Amino acid sequence: MLDAIDREILGELERDGRISWQELGRRVRLSPNATGDRVRRLERRGIITGYRAIVDPGALGRSLEALISVRLAPNSDAGQLEERLAAWPEVEEAVHVTGRFDFELKVSTSGPRGLDDLLVGMKRELGVAETETRLVLRRIVPGPGR
Repeated sequence: MLDAIDREILGELERDGRISWQELGRRVRLSPNATGDRVRRLERRGIITGYRAIVDPGALGRSLEALISVRLAPNSDAGQLEERLAAWPEVEEAVHVTGRFDFELKVSTSGPRGLDDLLVGMKRELGVAETETRLVLRRIVPGPGR
């Protein structure tokens, strides 16, 4: 069970995963050592599952972002799709969902040609029956109170 301090720590780490234990402790009113102990405990319990850098896809030459809904063909192997998507650098995030489509993908490509190649490749290689693609016009970044 999480207490109020654990929840505060998690909120601060969601806002800034690179914050020092000293600064984090100051914000949640604990010593740096006590803060570090709590963070390590949250990691051991699997509540904190990792840390990552969020990279601007444009800096990697992938300036076209899109959301793709994917429906598999009958008898397609969802596990194979998941493994292959994880290996494609254009796929930033994939989630298995309910409803008409089976997966929602967040992708970034070098441009329209790269997006077309990705869509054709999914249909040809992964048993994808149907896609619906929406281009990202701008990102709205959630504030601290998410």
